[in-house]
Amino acid sequence: MEKPSISVTFLFSFSLLLFSCGVNADETERFVYQAQNPLTPIYSIPLEYTHHGGAKNGDVSIGSVKPVIPIALGDWNLINQLSLNFIGTPGPVNGIAELPEAFPGDGAYGLGDTTLTSYFSLNTSDDFSWGFGPTLVFPTDTLFGDTEDRESRELGSGKFSVGPAVMFVTQPKPWSLGLAVKQIWSVFGNDSRDGVSQMLFQPFVNYNLNDGWYLVSDMDMIANWNRDNDDRWTVPVGGGVGKLFSLGQYAINTKVEGYYNPVRVSESPEWSANFSFQFLFGK
Repeated sequence: MEKPSISVTFLFSFSLLLFSCGVNADETERFVYQAQNPLTPIYSIPLEYTHHGGAKNGDVSIGSVKPVIPIALGDWNLINQLSLNFIGTPGPVNGIAELPEAFPGDGAYGLGDTTLTSYFSLNTSDDFSWGFGPTLVFPTDTLFGDTEDRESRELGSGKFSVGPAVMFVTQPKPWSLGLAVKQIWSVFGNDSRDGVSQMLFQPFVNYNLNDGWYLVSDMDMIANWNRDNDDRWTVPVGGGVGKLFSLGQYAINTKVEGYYNPVRVSESPEWSANFSFQFLFGK
């Protein structure tokens, strides 16, 4: 009989460790609501994998590292959300936030554009918070593998883009409800690339159950204003389930989601599935 691989054994052992950890109900609930509010001023490192399937030219895979770095400014907090995106694409695919303007090609994989969003946030109550600030997109697309040309037009927009962002979050237990809206416009960059004008409309809903379990729907609706009126929006429908593990002053938040796109632009994916793994560092 073939022996299990080291990676499988490690994941199995790690899962047993998580489930065997003593869980404090109050700590778990506190971390659950912090994890579900992106404006909470605690350090966290979300790791996310998303697979977009059903596009005409093939599937797109995106692995993201999204550290959250809060900075206290008196009564305000500056919540910095960085997103590093590692992309594998078969060619031009539309309707994906990380690829606002598809570019013809035979496929590529590597580092895509990098996004930084900074929210100035002031909590108005324990159940409601809001924030506003800028979103910046840096053209950091770089190919991986053995090649002399490290730039890849297929992995990013080729433009530096900027725009406003706003977010509202309310948490009447057992719910966590929120809305984030971002709009970016290209400012400068590769002259051979199309300009960028893209809006992300991101409503999110969480319903909390017992022992750190919850139901979630976190839909990223995308509008590309450079396209025709009848070929502009990508709108997903779906949801998933999550589980938070409290480990003393730290926590690990995991969730699995699946979405179908009933409204989508041409040459865009029909569906997406993602898994996220978030480390939270309490005060």
